[in-house]
Formats: sequence, structure tokens, C-alpha cells
Amino acid sequence: MMERQFKKTICGRELLVKTGKIAQLANGAAWMQYGDTVVMCTATASSTPRPGIDFFPLSVD
Repeated sequence: MMERQFKKTICGRELLVKTGKIAQLANGAAWMQYGDTVVMCTATASSTPRPGIDFFPLSVD
């Protein structure tokens, strides 16, 4: 997968967003850095629906 980077200066600090290099087994992942703060977000989904589930469950680990 090709790595993509986006940079923007906000209030004198650089906001950096990277995707495509980390957590490649997840359906989507992004690495965000603003100054000394770093956050990594990932999302995964099943290709088949689970029977009996009529809502979108959200879990945070």
C-alpha cells in the first residue's frame, strides 16, 4: 500500500497525517501528529454481517 502524507500548519505547529504504512491489516488506519502529541486511529469491519445484530456495535480498546 502506498504511504500518503498530509501536512498543514495550524497556530504555528505542524499537523501531520500519515496513512498507508502502519496497521496494514486494518481496513483503515491513520497516524496523526500535532506538536508532541501523536494519535493512531484504526478501523476494521467484517465482510459478512452477524445474524441477529440490528445495530452497529462500537468497541474501544
